[in-house]
Amino acid sequence: MGFFIQNRYKVGEAFRSTGGRRNPKPAMTASVAFTSLLTDTGNENLSDLYKRDLAALVNHFLEYLKRSQLGGLPIADIGPESAKEFLNQFKSSATNYMNRRRPLSSLFSRLVSMGRLAVNPVKGTGKMKQSAYLNVPYKKEQLHTVLDEVRKSREQLYLCCLLMYGCLLRPHQEIRLLKRGAFNDDLTMISLSGKQNKSRRIRSVHVPRYVRDVLIEQKVDHLDDGMNIFSSSVSGYNMSYFNTTWTRIKEKLMNQGVISQHHTLYSFRHTAAVNMYLKTKDPYKIQQAFGHSSLRVTLQYLRNLGLVVDSSIDDLPDL
Repeated sequence: MGFFIQNRYKVGEAFRSTGGRRNPKPAMTASVAFTSLLTDTGNENLSDLYKRDLAALVNHFLEYLKRSQLGGLPIADIGPESAKEFLNQFKSSATNYMNRRRPLSSLFSRLVSMGRLAVNPVKGTGKMKQSAYLNVPYKKEQLHTVLDEVRKSREQLYLCCLLMYGCLLRPHQEIRLLKRGAFNDDLTMISLSGKQNKSRRIRSVHVPRYVRDVLIEQKVDHLDDGMNIFSSSVSGYNMSYFNTTWTRIKEKLMNQGVISQHHTLYSFRHTAAVNMYLKTKDPYKIQQAFGHSSLRVTLQYLRNLGLVVDSSIDDLPDL
């Protein structure tokens, strides 16, 4: 009986020491924990670009653990001091620092939710304030000049730019992987599943006539549903395809004084947002069309384009 009572007491103490969790996770070393995260995130339904960035960050952190001889310690022993020391490597700019701090915090949060950690050590590190970045849209005359130059250089990039501007899609994931089956029969509508777009929700967008004409010119309507509209095969081009082709054309346009270094491939989408807002004056329509997760995201997006979306004197109530 005494043996039973003694062991019952030890079980109770263990239960209380783990905050009430009856089955505490066995200790896992820091290196093993982050190696497992690398496997887990690689198997999840995340964008290729995000997976690549997470993998790079995990490998950087594993190198830090090895260099600091911390890899063999239990993951629970990795505290804010270690997270701070790691992040200090990236303090060359606020953007560089915060672009590492956010995903690192996300990775540690996964370990917390898995019961491997009690608290997220990144929460104990400081933030750096990032300067607001003004996205640069094209002016009307610039837009046509740039599109004409793109069309002369690379027809497939031209179609990508039109889909960004006219259908408001993102280039590297949503457009690059588009297949004939995403379009309806007469190419007037695109429907994307949750796996095919950044918002992870089903999304349908209209196809303007000027985009549809180019789709027909490039014989997209003749493809089988499973064929990629750019490669005309089952597989799409690699992640850097549009960026690489755009970089070559951008250099030429900059040398001609047509655009500045601040114009990017995404400037086509930014220009669409500006023109659509000036036409509708309705941020909610922008949110729905662009597939933003909330109206707050849309308002920030528009402000980063230099648009004032606040109320004016004319909006105030009459008496």
